[in-house]
Amino acid sequence: MKKNIFICLFFITSGCTVFQPDESTLIQPKLLRQSELPPLRESLFSNRFEFYCEMLINTNGDVERAKLLTGSGDETWDSLAALTLLDWKYTPAIYGGHPIKLMVRRKIKVVFVEPKVLSLSEIQLNNPSQADSVYRALINGADFTTLVLKYSISPTREIKGYLGDVNIKHFSDNISVALSDLNEGDFTKPLRYGEHYIIFKRSKIYN
Repeated sequence: MKKNIFICLFFITSGCTVFQPDESTLIQPKLLRQSELPPLRESLFSNRFEFYCEMLINTNGDVERAKLLTGSGDETWDSLAALTLLDWKYTPAIYGGHPIKLMVRRKIKVVFVEPKVLSLSEIQLNNPSQADSVYRALINGADFTTLVLKYSISPTREIKGYLGDVNIKHFSDNISVALSDLNEGDFTKPLRYGEHYIIFKRSKIYN
């Protein structure tokens, strides 16, 4: 079954920030992970449609507030879509070397694609040197779960790094491409995820 996936296009900043930074020194938020739209009838919009939205992105890259500026014509779907946007994850906007809260408006193209779901685990790390050290340990045969419990800063540490079944097309392109190449039992190199680094592992499936 085809699923809905967002393509997010930045289209406006001036006049919609929490304060008015000099845009020449403003680093815009970058999308790290999106989430699935509520169910939508493909026949209504053919293969894609688009809408405009407004999101308040905080200093952690979380979406604090979101609303659709244009929609589908279905008020219930539009309300559910706005809730979906709250699950998006960004890098924070950077101004003067520091993260800031920023209101952005974006044009969202929605296309219908086949999902690619993998069973994944993760080790999330604070900095590149620690990530490289953990990656080298994995290359040398260290146990993934042991390293999760020792080093991971993600809440998934409590469940041995397990993320579950994940549609990898919800991640940014660089992460999605790296994950698509994994065989069962393989792990990625450290991948930048905002201010952190993640090593993903594709879980083995036991019948």
